[in-house]
Order: sequence, then C-alpha cells, then structure tokens
Amino acid sequence: MYQIKTKIEDFCVEEAIKLNLTKEGDYSYFILEKKDWNTHDAIKAICSNLRVKPNRFNVAGIKDKRAITRQYISGFKINKNNVENLKIKDLKLTFIGYGNERLKLGQNEYNSFRIVVRNLDKKVEEISFIENYFDDQRFGGRNHILGKALVKKEFRKACFNLKLKWNQGDYVNPLRNLGKKLLRFYINSYQSLLFNQFLNVYLSKKYKNFKDVEYSQGEFYFSNEEIYNKKIPVIGFLTELKNKEIKEIYTEIMKREKIREKDFIIKQIPEISSEGTERDLIVKINDLKCEYEKDDSNKGRLKAILEFSLPKGSYATLVVKKMFG
Repeated sequence: MYQIKTKIEDFCVEEAIKLNLTKEGDYSYFILEKKDWNTHDAIKAICSNLRVKPNRFNVAGIKDKRAITRQYISGFKINKNNVENLKIKDLKLTFIGYGNERLKLGQNEYNSFRIVVRNLDKKVEEISFIENYFDDQRFGGRNHILGKALVKKEFRKACFNLKLKWNQGDYVNPLRNLGKKLLRFYINSYQSLLFNQFLNVYLSKKYKNFKDVEYSQGEFYFSNEEIYNKKIPVIGFLTELKNKEIKEIYTEIMKREKIREKDFIIKQIPEISSEGTERDLIVKINDLKCEYEKDDSNKGRLKAILEFSLPKGSYATLVVKKMFG
C-alpha cells in the first residue's frame, strides 16, 4: 500500500494568486509559510499573539495541516512590523505590500504541489486528469454531519455534537457565536458530500471502464476513459436543475437525504444560507512530472516524486489516489 505524508516534508503546496498591490492601503498582504499547521489554527495563533480578532485576517485558500505550505493572507489595519516580528514555531510571515481589498476564499488561481509517494512496488502510468471529487480533508470526520444538521434545522443536534451550552431551548445563539465562516464551512462540507454522491452515480451510469478507491465517505470512481468535462451543480437554494440526467440523479439523492434546494435557506441564521454553485466534472493535471527513486524509508521499495499544479479547489491527494490506489 502506498504511503503519503510519511514525513511532513513529503507534501509541499504553494499558492498562486494575482494581487493589486499599492504603496498604502487598509489591507496588508503577507505570505504565510507554515509547517504542520492547519490554516484556521495558524490564523488563530497569529491573532492571539497580536491580540486582535480573527476576522481581521482573511485567506484565499485552506491548506493541509501535515504539509509545508505557502499561502497568502490579508490583514485589516495591521502593523506589518508587528506581524513580521512574531515568533511562532513553524510559522513565518513575510510582508509583500498593501492593498484596498481583503482576500476572499477562492481568490487563489491555482496551487503547485510537490508530493513524495512511498512504499511502491512498481512504476505506474501517468494520468492527465482527475474526476473533481472533494477529498477526505473536506469532511474531517463530522463536518458534513454538522452541515446536514444545520440544513435540516436540527440546531439542538448541532449544539449537542459540538458540545455547546444552551439556555432555555435557545440553540441558535450558541451556534452563531461560532462565527459565520465555520458554520458555512460545515454546510459546504455537506454540499460536497452530495456532490460526491452525484459523481459516483453519474460516472457509473456513463462509463464502464473505471476503478474504485475507498475513502472516508465511501468510494471514488476513477475512469480509465476520456471524460468530457461539464459543469455540475453543487446544490444550494438557487440551484436550477435544468439538465434532465443531472436532475434525475440529484432528485433521487435529495429524496434519500430528505432535503430540498430551499432547505439551504437558513432563516434562523440567514448569514449562513448557501445559494449553491457549480464545479467542473473533471480537472486537468498541469505540468505533471514523476520521478522514481529508491525509498529511503522502506527497504526494497520505490518512491515517486510528483510535481504538478491544479486549479483552485481541486485536491492533489486525488491525483495520488487515482495513480497509485
């Protein structure tokens, strides 16, 4: 069985983004280099040391924890010298300029990866695309369960699972205190699970030559055939299922889940309502390079050193799973 992230240095990610830099502005931009930190905890640590609220900082993308990553962050009315002088283990911040807008999630253009895959017994064929599933990082054990509870207005269940205290049947305010970003992340995780379920059904109906690879929420279906790309809905309250084939599959999934598109309107916490979006069925793997060497961690085995880039929102771990799974 192949191994990844055996060492933190085996998984490296660098974010690419376009910024409109100015000589001055309300926002300061930094490159955040981190090792074995997830993005949320890194921002919390920075804010704690600066004694400012976390909403003063924004990111364009969420990066893996067990990895070495370089990404961009913006800070609102933050003293750049105070930031660069922070001493936090395995975190480094470098000022790059000012601007007039905060970073927004999804603003990054693409990510470049260097991944070492270990414990291989043979070389494998390279691939040119991946089916654009959401991978395990999106779900984190219970994120999708919490998202489903919010969509179904089961606020007591969400509070119970999060071990929140509530008073006299008020389950909404304890949830709101967690912040919009985190609650929307839970809902997005549930939407991602629905998307993955759709993709499995769609691919199994359209293609015959594929392999299945297990993950935390079931299986991924990877086709050995060429797949024609198309936009697939990620369900929300504004989703219109115009394509008959897509509508039939999603209708069956939502019937099983006992939800409807309008359930993504959360009147009790309107700021976390989700209108939905679209996502590519497949994504191309850009500039893939694959070199094999003897695996210094597993005697008699090989390791593959992969370098490639993917569009924002796509998962490098899927490249590994499709090639070596």
